[in-house]
Amino acid sequence: MDFDASGNNLDDMLSRSDDVRSWLHELAELGADDWAIRSRWKTGFNATHVEAQTDHGPSGNWEATIYASGHYARWREHGTRYNAPERVMSDYLRSIDPDADINNP
Repeated sequence: MDFDASGNNLDDMLSRSDDVRSWLHELAELGADDWAIRSRWKTGFNATHVEAQTDHGPSGNWEATIYASGHYARWREHGTRYNAPERVMSDYLRSIDPDADINNP
């Protein structure tokens, strides 16, 4: 059996499908919720300064971004000279895909 890929619309689906966008946005919202819950549980701060957005990236495909703002959010990811980084978002990405190489996107 020969496969003919002409007419394949996978690229169009990744950049135009509302189903792909809603699924990706749901994953991003789960990550934002994970951040908010862990922040509130540890300190009570930054639980309301988290949001998920989904839009077209430079490649034209859907991309989701989780924004966690504030000084506390920054040191949770990057650390300071006094505190080690907690890598909240890295942990969330590993929970979605344990094999993901988060240092080389």
